[in-house]
Amino acid sequence: HDAMPIPGLSGITDEDLFVTLNLCLCGWAILALPPSWRPARWDSSVLALSAAFASLYTATLVHAVFFERGAVPEGSGFGSLDGVVNLFKSRTVVFSGWVHYISLDLLAGLYIAKDAERARVPHLVVLVCLPLTLFAGPSGLLLYLTIKTVLCWPTQRKTKRC
Repeated sequence: HDAMPIPGLSGITDEDLFVTLNLCLCGWAILALPPSWRPARWDSSVLALSAAFASLYTATLVHAVFFERGAVPEGSGFGSLDGVVNLFKSRTVVFSGWVHYISLDLLAGLYIAKDAERARVPHLVVLVCLPLTLFAGPSGLLLYLTIKTVLCWPTQRKTKRC
């Protein structure tokens, strides 16, 4: 497969940029730190990292849809499973999709860390949920919400908040 050029980044290809996507691990490392160890403005840093990935996603998506001939295979779409499968046969779409996952999973991790701190959910719960959120976003978020509900149920019944 030929590496696709990245719009606005002359001479840089998706292959060149793919390795840098691991910078998301910096955000995950911040989220894993105990709240008292996190740097100032930690949440803004993680949000900025997610926004950087969102920008890359948007640029590659716009480029694929409007400027890269053949990037979206004929018969692709969201109206059927076959259309979605066909869509992901495109290297450009797969790269954009991967960046999409990285950005949104990081946001889910940010939500977990901030909500756990606010609700005083033990940090060990966060540490259990973050790896699952990194690798399978919605499943990690669901696990966190389930554990939080179980832990907070007695408190919520008495005080109406957790």
